[in-house]
Amino acid sequence: MTQEEALRLVLRRLAALGRELGRPELETADATTRLFGENASLDSIGLVTLIADLEEDVRVAVGVTVNLADEKAMSRLTSPFRRADLLAAHLAELVRAARP
Repeated sequence: MTQEEALRLVLRRLAALGRELGRPELETADATTRLFGENASLDSIGLVTLIADLEEDVRVAVGVTVNLADEKAMSRLTSPFRRADLLAAHLAELVRAARP
């Protein structure tokens, strides 16, 4: 999975979550959309929902299991959960590592 493919997956999931939560800013999210932290679009429950949904999307789309909230992600200086593009890069990296 390329980073571009991962970003499309993240943005599709954010749009669906935005419709579900009634958050129009998520429906029109782009690569720079802040996901978590100061001035972010998601609260902690929304972030957990996004992570779980994306993990399932990846399993269905490419047949690999990833854990987005792994120890490596949590220990990074720049959190992959800060913006959509950072999450997409993290997701693409995990998918590449999970493939034989």
